[in-house]
Amino acid sequence: MYNTKNLTEIIMNENITSALKELGNTNLKITNQRKSLIELIFAKGNAHHTAEDIFKKAENANLKVSLATVYNTLNSLTDIGMLKAIKTSGDKIFFDTNLKEHFHFYCENTGKLTDINPNSVKISKIPELPSGKKLCSVDVVINITNKT
Repeated sequence: MYNTKNLTEIIMNENITSALKELGNTNLKITNQRKSLIELIFAKGNAHHTAEDIFKKAENANLKVSLATVYNTLNSLTDIGMLKAIKTSGDKIFFDTNLKEHFHFYCENTGKLTDINPNSVKISKIPELPSGKKLCSVDVVINITNKT
């Protein structure tokens, strides 16, 4: 039987392995830098990262990598479906490792993105789609601030 820590570690390692395998199927070369970035991205299981967050974590880990490489890696992982890009107010983009359906609160004071259980949000009506289009997904980001 697995304890929670072991199960989280197994899932994290599976995500890293899957990401490396999927990137290997693209034109992108799997460099040591990219492998290290992928390990940083998936190290905590479900998380919300900005490119700047990952860049700082890479610097703290003495990983010599450019911000452009971080962006390219995050965008490539998004393109292959290993991450989901979440845009917030002010054009800030978070990369979410949790691919299950869920929604978000974005706190404008702290700059933090937190998950909302999808069962706690009810969408009663979606407008008619333009001709020739089909619905792919519904993303909800609720912007919040501290009470004054």
